[in-house]
Amino acid sequence: MLPPGLHDDHEAQIPDKPSPMQAPSIRSSAPSHVPVDFFDPTGVHELRRTFTEQSHIVPTNTLGIPPNEADSPSSASTVIGDDEFNFAKHLKDIIKRCDEEDIKWRELGVVFNDLRVVGIGARSSLQPTMGSLFNPASLLRAISAIRNPPVRNILSGFEGVVAPGEMLLVLGKPGSGCSTFLKTLANQREEYHAVEGQVSYDSFTPEDIRKHFRGDVIYCPEDDIHFPTLTVEQTISFAIKTRTPQTRLANQSRKQFNDEILDILLRIFGLRHARNTVVGNAAIRGVSGGEK
Repeated sequence: MLPPGLHDDHEAQIPDKPSPMQAPSIRSSAPSHVPVDFFDPTGVHELRRTFTEQSHIVPTNTLGIPPNEADSPSSASTVIGDDEFNFAKHLKDIIKRCDEEDIKWRELGVVFNDLRVVGIGARSSLQPTMGSLFNPASLLRAISAIRNPPVRNILSGFEGVVAPGEMLLVLGKPGSGCSTFLKTLANQREEYHAVEGQVSYDSFTPEDIRKHFRGDVIYCPEDDIHFPTLTVEQTISFAIKTRTPQTRLANQSRKQFNDEILDILLRIFGLRHARNTVVGNAAIRGVSGGEK
């Protein structure tokens, strides 16, 4: 027996095992990052090389970025390096050059106050029969339900502000009204009995958005709804054509802009191999669900 405070040098010292309640939890706080060449390293490398060659050969490349200039902080050298193609910096440089050329960007924020959405309440019903179809009582109940439908509150008392460039995360269990909330902010109100409260898109009202800016406020559901007989290239090209800006850098033509963006998207998302493959659906074989 050794006195307190002393120990045998030859005895293995085993540290106290922490209890489950004291066990430290190690969690990385660093933000996750997916490199831009994750899906198609070869394609992104070719894209970087193309941009590098354009920045050294022609006065302006197809996206309007000038060659290296000593007095220009937004030159292509700040975006296109010899080692890595930084897509985020590339986009920031395009935005900066648009600001320098006074090309305006369309952006909207949304403000909602005391938002209330009323839907048609579900009512239990029995399987109709020949007798119930001609039953006077059933006909009266059906007419009454049409004139005075049962309603219920889906959302009530919601308020908030989402500034341009911000992202709003909506969390809720199934049936709590998350999709209803997103559809209401996207100005899709037709399927609801009533929408009350104030919703403003900067200085525009929901009626202004519905009439003049329907393409700027969009609700994208989780369902993959595409034209199954169109190819991947046709699908993406159609989307690009509908969003091509009227004013482009360096007087770029619409076709040049569309072809350039199409090539960038196909390479970044690794879809070059499926360029001419139809999108498909449950009846038509096409690209995979992940590629959709």
